[in-house]
Amino acid sequence: MSKTLELKGPIVVVALFLLTGIVGSLFIALGPKATERAPGIVHIGVRYANEMSLAFNQYGKNGPGATIELIAPDGSVVYTLENLRIGRNLMPLKDITDGPYTARLSAPGYHMREIPIVVDGRMINPPKGVQFEKGTHADYNMLGVRFEVAEPSL
Repeated sequence: MSKTLELKGPIVVVALFLLTGIVGSLFIALGPKATERAPGIVHIGVRYANEMSLAFNQYGKNGPGATIELIAPDGSVVYTLENLRIGRNLMPLKDITDGPYTARLSAPGYHMREIPIVVDGRMINPPKGVQFEKGTHADYNMLGVRFEVAEPSL
């Protein structure tokens, strides 16, 4: 008869404490370095006023594809992300200097929306005391927009 390895209760408990201590110390030592290099993530919510209508079916389930641009105070576009879909989208926030910006969201056939934001490191925040126009929202690392249909020009 062959012998099998039996681990007694106290040995298992000591091994678990030891492994937990090793993994925990690695998180403490390596965690800040990993988060310094990782970009911040901004959540962008996109909805359309007429997305439940029959006319909206021409775009498919993802919508017409919105675009976000971060506009610097001097008017230059510092970042662009295209093909935003209906619902939640994730935008990496890296290589953008701190300061005030305007997030311009647009979609073909819909009114453009502008949201004032402040970039601070790897996060965005709304400026203090700002009133947002109807159909827009900004919060900590989160932007939301509801596009209204643009009237066709004659």
